[in-house]
Amino acid sequence: MGWRGKKRQVEQLVRTAAAETGRLARAIHSLAEPPFLEVESSRLLAEYLDRAGFRVGFDFRRIPTAFRAVWGRGKPVVGVLGEFDALPDCGQAPDSWGHGCGHNLLGVGSALAATLVKAALAARGRRGTVVYYGCPAEEALAGKVYMARDGAFRELDACIAWHPGAGAGVRAGGGSALDSLVYEFFGRTAHGAHAEGGRSALDAAILMDVAVNYLREHVPENVRIHSVIPEGGDAPNVVPAYAKIWYYLRGQDREQVDGIRKRMDACARGAALATETTPKITRLTAVYSRLPNETFAEVMLDNLRLFRAPAVTSADRKRAKQAGLSGQFNVKLGGISRKPGRASSDEDNVSWLAPLGGLAMVCYPKGVRGHHRTLAAQADAPFALRGMRQAAKVMAGAALDLCADPALMRRIKAEFRRRLGGFVYKPLIPKRQKIPVAAKP
Repeated sequence: MGWRGKKRQVEQLVRTAAAETGRLARAIHSLAEPPFLEVESSRLLAEYLDRAGFRVGFDFRRIPTAFRAVWGRGKPVVGVLGEFDALPDCGQAPDSWGHGCGHNLLGVGSALAATLVKAALAARGRRGTVVYYGCPAEEALAGKVYMARDGAFRELDACIAWHPGAGAGVRAGGGSALDSLVYEFFGRTAHGAHAEGGRSALDAAILMDVAVNYLREHVPENVRIHSVIPEGGDAPNVVPAYAKIWYYLRGQDREQVDGIRKRMDACARGAALATETTPKITRLTAVYSRLPNETFAEVMLDNLRLFRAPAVTSADRKRAKQAGLSGQFNVKLGGISRKPGRASSDEDNVSWLAPLGGLAMVCYPKGVRGHHRTLAAQADAPFALRGMRQAAKVMAGAALDLCADPALMRRIKAEFRRRLGGFVYKPLIPKRQKIPVAAKP
């Protein structure tokens, strides 16, 4: 039996692990912890990997819920990315946190993949090192940015990531570059009926947003700017001495985002000048667009075609219909998606530190709404758990290919170096800047 045939042996390993990983994914689903506060979720994943024989360390002093789990020796060093944070107002109760992006599946599926690679390498006596990175706060688009700032991912020869979705395919294009930006304004309070001595910080925030709205006419059509005002005062008859407006700025690449951010900074300074307030500008996170790797994408596609999407049962369709969905599932395999998407992910930063292979696996019915409680309600369903296990097989198969074929690994790294050129990765976040806890600045 060739290596491709032997990869099918992971099927038995997955069946053996199905009950435990299902319980783990459901436990994390019920915890639904906010970004950078995933204390129990990260602990459960770390304990699972520790029991599987990995050396686990919470090595990131400034990021308490980030961890690293390692097994093996020698080259290649293959990383697997896991996430486990939830989203606000995506739980079944109003204003509660929930897994509206399926990260309860993502973290466990990646951990299962790491254990599959370990078992296969150990059984065949092959060299190779598997590193699972427990990555918090993807929903805040920050965890991997801060981890990379503090030294993560540079040890890797290659890295594999996945995301649950409503379809299956290989994600080679990544997403948009992004800055998460907070503009604070400091003024002077006064009685609303005698406000001539006041300097309204809220006026400054609103005036800045007006300026940014005018800016939208003069940016490329691919650019997206979204905002909220988390703090703007306490009562109408008290002039607000403090206000905060929070933006996501998305663009095609870092250069485009950096250029537009400078213009937004000018909007803030102009608003502060007009209102006689003092501005403070903080970049919470900085996400790059993805560095593609065509060779790696083909490896991921080959393994997706080998292991395929999960089967759909009548019970799956019934459950989806009961949730108000169509009851249909898209289990047709897609190809390689090379066009960057509108959304953003901090995993794209990793692609500039090591070759990155990305996978999407169908885990939900058609018509489910992302970042919404309808998705969270499907993220612990039996079909979702089967999709999680299929994703683990695909990731493990790709990792085993890299370990078994040094020539393939050399081609992937050669393409990485060629596309990288002379680029040197910069985290763009100051070393001493604290993590933005709970997804809200």
